[in-house]
Amino acid sequence: MRRWSVPRRRQAAWLIAAVAVLLVASLPLGPWLVRARTVGAPEAILVLGSHEHERLPHAARLARLWSGAQVWLTEPVEATPFNCQDCSQRTAALGVLGVAAVRVRVIEPRVRNTFDELEAAKAWARAHGVRRVLVVTSPYHTRRVIGLLSAADWLADVGVEPCPAAEGIAWPWWSARYDRRYVVYELAAMASNGWRHGIWPRHWSAADRGGTATI
Repeated sequence: MRRWSVPRRRQAAWLIAAVAVLLVASLPLGPWLVRARTVGAPEAILVLGSHEHERLPHAARLARLWSGAQVWLTEPVEATPFNCQDCSQRTAALGVLGVAAVRVRVIEPRVRNTFDELEAAKAWARAHGVRRVLVVTSPYHTRRVIGLLSAADWLADVGVEPCPAAEGIAWPWWSARYDRRYVVYELAAMASNGWRHGIWPRHWSAADRGGTATI
């Protein structure tokens, strides 16, 4: 049996790697991540932390539509420009967008990540007798949020609403910096959440059961 030389083996390895990269790049990973779930007449609109420049305006639009709903905000353990942009001014920003401060609640306890946010919101909802909650977040974040809700057994009465992305959703997903970074981050975060919190892969497909694609 003839063996390949080292240079030929290296060439074959590079070829296989290049094909693998092309296959991954051609997958519709961006659209796969973006999902929505509806909920009737929410009693609370939960705005997840970070990316407030795109999430708060959409939450305000929904708050005007559902005038009886409270608007819930989470508070990070340690606020940074990456997990809560201008944290102390969020209520004022919502006020400028037409949401009265009396409707805004900063829920407790403080949180470190999306998993914590949803756990805190679930406990807050139960403590205050709130059943129907609508979660507002960025488009690429929605599948992971739905998966975490499914793992927490809190999906039946919770909707998930993707806010519009400032520059739309890029195709292919790696062609724009925002999309490329966010898609890679979300895929890594799903793997990390699965490992750290024991979330089975079936929960990540919960977005395909009763959820709708938005693009």
